[in-house]
Amino acid sequence: MSPGPRLSRDERRERILSAAARVFAASGYDAAGMREVATAAGISTPVLYDHFPSKARLYAGLLESEVDSLLAGWEGLPTSGSVEELLRSRVAAIFAWMETNERGWRMIFAETPSDPAVAETHRRGQARATGQLTEVFARVPGLALTADLPRERANEALAEAAKSALNAIATWWWSNRDIPREQVVALTADLLWRGLGALFQEENE
Repeated sequence: MSPGPRLSRDERRERILSAAARVFAASGYDAAGMREVATAAGISTPVLYDHFPSKARLYAGLLESEVDSLLAGWEGLPTSGSVEELLRSRVAAIFAWMETNERGWRMIFAETPSDPAVAETHRRGQARATGQLTEVFARVPGLALTADLPRERANEALAEAAKSALNAIATWWWSNRDIPREQVVALTADLLWRGLGALFQEENE
């Protein structure tokens, strides 16, 4: 059998991440071994270590690719409209992604990273999500706040609060799969909008 075409470094990395995802899903992080991942990827263990020097770095790379996939789904969403429409569209996109990507759902929302390298990747992914939501709040002409905060800091704080609520419901849904996605989206959007809607009274008046 003739060898297949030579893969570029990026293509080989993607093959490794795909194989790692299958191995971690089957064996769990603690039980999975680098040799097992290398075999699944069709490469030698030294080649695997050339791309990822440790299992933690490999898992962190996989986690980062899942965060990229989740946030990429926001790129085609509308950037204009009412704040309620902007929030609901993003909530709907997030939960739709979860429903078709159980691995990413588990890694981002249902697992607590303990390894420092994985935890740092998780933190960066959460910070990116906060940044995306902050941009939504920045589009609001005015906020009816009693707190005397600079607008930029208020936007970030509200985005962090909205993201925390969304994370909590995503984690809850992991253990309550009998609830249809549409109902989870409605519940989350209602929670966020009814909690935040009063702050946007200047926009709505």
